[in-house]
Amino acid sequence: MNAMSVLLLGADYYGTLAAARCYGKNGIDVTMADDNPQARGLYSRWVTRKLSHPSIKSPNDLVDWLVQWGERHPGTLLYPPNDHLSWLFAEHRDRLGKHYEMYSPSEAVIATLLDKSRLHEACAAVGIEVPETHDLGPEGANSPIVSRLKFPVLLKPRTQIFMEGGVKGIIVEDRASLGPELERYRSMARFNKVLTDKHPGIAEPMVQEYLTAAETNIFSVSGFVSKDGEFVARAAMKVLQRPRKVGIGLCFEGREVELALLDKLQALCKHIGYHGAFESEFIVMGDRRLLIDFNPRFYSQMGFDVARGLRLPLLVWHAARSDRSMLSRELDKAQSWKATGREVYCHKTMLDLVLTLQGLSGQMSRSDVKRWRKWYADHRSAATDAVRDPEDQKPAMIDAMQWVSHFAKHPRSFVRSFVLNR
Repeated sequence: MNAMSVLLLGADYYGTLAAARCYGKNGIDVTMADDNPQARGLYSRWVTRKLSHPSIKSPNDLVDWLVQWGERHPGTLLYPPNDHLSWLFAEHRDRLGKHYEMYSPSEAVIATLLDKSRLHEACAAVGIEVPETHDLGPEGANSPIVSRLKFPVLLKPRTQIFMEGGVKGIIVEDRASLGPELERYRSMARFNKVLTDKHPGIAEPMVQEYLTAAETNIFSVSGFVSKDGEFVARAAMKVLQRPRKVGIGLCFEGREVELALLDKLQALCKHIGYHGAFESEFIVMGDRRLLIDFNPRFYSQMGFDVARGLRLPLLVWHAARSDRSMLSRELDKAQSWKATGREVYCHKTMLDLVLTLQGLSGQMSRSDVKRWRKWYADHRSAATDAVRDPEDQKPAMIDAMQWVSHFAKHPRSFVRSFVLNR
C-alpha cells in the first residue's frame, strides 16, 4: 500500500489546487491528473507527479484508466472535485474501491443531492426551505403549472452532472418568453448518455421563482460530516459575483455559523445518508434561508475554509483511511478555531478586472468601484486568494494566462460577463 499518496483530478478547479497545497504541506505525496496539460493546478510546487487521463466526456474510458492506475498504486486516496466525478466515483465505487482509499457514499445518495428535484423532496422531509420550483414535464410551456407562475422565473437544469453544454440558468421575464427560452435551453443543454441512460428525464429543466436576493445575499455553509455523524462547518456570505444576477462568486466574507441551519443540514445528511466534505448555498431573505445548492465534494473556495482552520482535505484523508484517532484530533482542531471577524476570500485578479471594465462601461458606479477597492484594502491582511500564494506562485501565473486565452477565444462571452455584467 502507498501509505501517503493522493490522486487529484480536475486540475483546473480552485478546490483541487487548495487540496494539493493542503496535502503537500502535510507530507502527503500529490499526483494530479487532467486531460488539459495547461491546467493551473498542475503547476503547483506541491504536485510531484503530473498525469494525463482520458477526457471526462468519455467517462467509461476514464474509469478504466483510474482502475489501471489504482492497480499499480494501491491505497492511494481518490476524492472528487466536481459534480461529474462525485457521481462517477459513487457509481463505480465498488470497482474503484478495490484499489483506492475512498470516502464516497452510494450513487443513490449523490444523485439525490445533485438532482434538484430529488434534493427538494429530501429538504421537505427535514424542514429546509427551498425556492418554489416546478417540473414543466413533457407539456413544457403549455403545462397547467405555467398559469400559476410569477414572472420573472429562472429556467435551470435539474443537475449539472455530465452536462456538456448549456448554462447555469436563464432568466425568463414573462410568460410569452417561456416557450422560446425553453427551446433555446433545450438546444443548448446536452447531457452525457452515461447519466441519462441511468436517469431518464433528468435532462428536462425546472422552472424556479426568481429571487432578487440571490444577486447579493447568498449564504454558504461548508464543512465535513463523518459516517458517525460528527459535524464541523464554516459559514460565509457571497458579497460579489459575476455576472451579478446569476454568476460565480468573486468575494466572500466569513460569517458565524447559524446553529439552527447547522442542525437542519445535519438532519439532511442523516436523512439521505451522506458523509464527506460539502458546500451548501442558501438565499437569505430576512429570517428565511432557502437552500439552492448542496455540493457533495471539494469545492471552489475550499482554500478559504482551510485558512480558517477547517482542513477538509485532511479530514477526508483520515476518514477514508479509517484513522479514528487522527480524525478526532483534526475535528477537535477545527472546532477550536476562533474567527477574528476580518477573514475574507477573493479572486483578486478577477476582482481587479471586473472593477476596471465595469467602471469604464458604466455598469458599476465610480463610488461602487471605490468601495470595493477599499473593501479589499481593509481586509487584505486577512484575505485568502483563490489562486495567489507567495509560496506557490506558478498557478497564479498560469491562471492569468488561461483567462487571457479564454477572452481571446470567446470575446462575446467576455464582454457580456465582465464588461456588461450580463
